[in-house]
Amino acid sequence: MSEKILEFKNIKKEFPGVKALDDVSMDFDKGEVVALLGENGAGKSTLMKVLSGAYIRDSGEVILDGKTLPMQYSTLEARGFGVAIIYQELSLMEEMTVMENVYITHEPMKIKLGRVIDYKKMKEDTRDQLKKLNADYIDPLKKIKELALPEKQMVEIAKALAVDCKVLVMDEPTTSLTWEEAARLFDVIKTLKEQGITIIYISHRMDEIFQICDRAIVMRDGRHVGELEIADSTQDDLIHMMSGRLVDMELSHKERKKKSGSPILELENITDGGFIEDLNLQLYEGEVLGIGGLVGSKRTELARMISGADKLAGGTVKIKGKTCTVKDTRYAINNKIGYLSENRKEDGLSLGISIEENTVHCDMNAVSKLSFINWKKVRSISEFYIKMLKTKGTSPTKVVNLSGGNQQKVAIAKWLHAGCDILIFDEPTRGIDVAAKAEIHQLIRDFAKEEGRAAIVISSEVNELVAVSDRVIVMSKGHITGELEGDEIVQSNVLKYVTTKGR
Repeated sequence: MSEKILEFKNIKKEFPGVKALDDVSMDFDKGEVVALLGENGAGKSTLMKVLSGAYIRDSGEVILDGKTLPMQYSTLEARGFGVAIIYQELSLMEEMTVMENVYITHEPMKIKLGRVIDYKKMKEDTRDQLKKLNADYIDPLKKIKELALPEKQMVEIAKALAVDCKVLVMDEPTTSLTWEEAARLFDVIKTLKEQGITIIYISHRMDEIFQICDRAIVMRDGRHVGELEIADSTQDDLIHMMSGRLVDMELSHKERKKKSGSPILELENITDGGFIEDLNLQLYEGEVLGIGGLVGSKRTELARMISGADKLAGGTVKIKGKTCTVKDTRYAINNKIGYLSENRKEDGLSLGISIEENTVHCDMNAVSKLSFINWKKVRSISEFYIKMLKTKGTSPTKVVNLSGGNQQKVAIAKWLHAGCDILIFDEPTRGIDVAAKAEIHQLIRDFAKEEGRAAIVISSEVNELVAVSDRVIVMSKGHITGELEGDEIVQSNVLKYVTTKGR
């Protein structure tokens, strides 16, 4: 007989103008791995924030290990109850060390010395937690700001495991991990399951769900709409339950555009003075160029140089045949080059201001005259993109209050409004549900079809490169190591190139 560890009963939660959770009831058994699925804005993260104490529910009950939790409790109290959560956006403190982050609020103490922190034990315990993840190569004494993004993700996971938890929530935990690191995480999940820990796994990556989960619970528009046993289900079953429709994501070979004519963008022997050296690349009008490679391949560094975010140390950049010196992002924007960053929280958006303000951010000239902003025009432009991208929010909504997927849609709207001819999408669908992913893929293809335009898509997801690209190049350590075109672009082939030539 299965033993219930967690129950939600008739949970309701409203924000101004939004019914985030509408009478939600569901339960979880001890030692099972459950996928919590739904389109962006379905209520998944809101429900987990209620569980973690970050939000106060309006009504309903949360029962953990047979005990009803109080209506209001803090995130620290939730950790004491046995709830650990890893959010999609990292919550580490950059200026503190790895071990201080892992054991913050429950540091080991030297009781005999009047509750003085035992730093030696903290260091040893942190190594033990990282060793569980095969990540003991990370120095516990290093500051978080000195770590690469995948290493930060491992520290976030170690921080959650350091709590003696009964329920562990993972919200898109593999978005910044390599395949090898993700595989190690899955081994950890299996070990935790054997120890009787329940794991609620939020992910839009179907292959992960079918690899590690026992059951899937689906939410839509703040409601629990159904659940399926993974062993008895297909990906189409889950997608249909999530969105109410089947989604066709893959671009057929016949639709792929062949490179022709003069390049819209040419890179000749460009270098960053470090890893990228003598790199040559052409982007042709009307095409979507996919760039694949493992973490450390320097794909993002290349994109940041093209867009002026990082300095170009040498080489030539030509836009529509004309040699240009891309000295900063403003110069790039003026030359109709846009860059959708992989890190929307820190580089892509201003979270504290509204959707409409973010949307017009890169082209204020279009909505102002003599330094006076036409707010009616701002609102009109914002509402146009909200409707086009099906963003869940209104023009005055602050971006910080949106789900991760809806934040990404605002970032895309910002660049569409900027009127770019060359748009670089760096991990454009990270943390976005399957249905919205297909919509963004179509949006990228439609963008490239416009006269005088082309797109570059950088992605760690092989199926995304297959779904959207006319041509795929593979990078490794700052060099282009392979190129695929036409009917060569199939998942098995791209995966082979990335894992062999992309090292």
